[in-house]
Amino acid sequence: PNPLQPRGVITPESLVDLIDSIKEHGILEPLVVAKTPAGYQIIAGERRWRASKYAGLTHVPAVIKETSPRGMLELAIIENVQRVDLNALDRARGFQRLMDEFGLTNADVAQRIGKSPAYIANSLRLLRLPDALKDGLLSSLITEGHARALAAIEDHALMVEAYKIILRESGSVRRAEDLARRMKLKSGQKEHPKTPADQPIIVSEEIDQMVADIKDKLTDKSFENKPTNVKILRSLRETKLVIVFKGGLNETENRLQKLFSSVSSVNL
Repeated sequence: PNPLQPRGVITPESLVDLIDSIKEHGILEPLVVAKTPAGYQIIAGERRWRASKYAGLTHVPAVIKETSPRGMLELAIIENVQRVDLNALDRARGFQRLMDEFGLTNADVAQRIGKSPAYIANSLRLLRLPDALKDGLLSSLITEGHARALAAIEDHALMVEAYKIILRESGSVRRAEDLARRMKLKSGQKEHPKTPADQPIIVSEEIDQMVADIKDKLTDKSFENKPTNVKILRSLRETKLVIVFKGGLNETENRLQKLFSSVSSVNL
């Protein structure tokens, strides 16, 4: 087995359906293994391997991969996050291990598994849940959607209070979101400021005119088929000016020099 396996608990009871399937149809998808000094180690497919043993198989199909310990963990997580039966806490722990043991950032993990940074951040928040909510999530008393909604409550006592209400009412995820808002108001919890990426872009006729004027001044009339692209993006936190010269080095040299001369003469 892979000691870096992100799936925390694999019980015989959880393998019953898979054992029956293997007895009936065999293993339809090969295991992925890596050769190590200690022998072959499973990267992906530990549940299939365990179920095969219970089913009485002595041989299983496998694909051998050349990889590092880091690659083993990454492949195991990637293989497992695509499976609905990996619980949310094990998945979050796998993400955390990638960050702690291999120095990856939130964005790095998101890129490797094909998810958004927000997905990773929301998953990691589950690790900070009180034990009562973690137990409820593992035992399927609440869903991951419930847990994500309640995780927005910073006061753990109020979070548990909201959790108990959900259990008592068999409340939906929407109900959990409503309770989270109420509990945050009750505790006086302040909303976290939006990141620059979340800020609305400001649009005005003045900005449109600026774009048109800059574009006109920087477009070389001898290359009208390759106009200069100009964008001005303004939010409450920042202003971005993006200028793209279309064409090769010779074609863009004149426009670049014109821009440089203009900027050099300006004192901000």
